[in-house]
Amino acid sequence: MNLTWFYFHCVLALVIVVKDYNGTLEEDLNKFELSIGIRTILPEDSTENDPPYYISPIEEEPIDSTWILPDSLRRN
Repeated sequence: MNLTWFYFHCVLALVIVVKDYNGTLEEDLNKFELSIGIRTILPEDSTENDPPYYISPIEEEPIDSTWILPDSLRRN
C-alpha cells in the first residue's frame, strides 16, 4: 500500500514538471479549479502593479568585506 502512494507521488511530480516545462500547467489548473468550483479571478490591476513596500535587494554602493580578511590575503 505504501509503495503505491510512493509511485503515485512520483508520477504526479513528473506530470507537473513536464506540464510546467510545456507551459500548460496553469491552464490545466485553472480548468480543474473551474470544475470543482473554487476558481477566483484576480482584478487586472492587482497583478501588474509593483507593491508600494518593495525594497530593491541591489544596493547602490558596494559593501567592503575585506576587513574580515587577514593582512596576508588583503588586496592592496
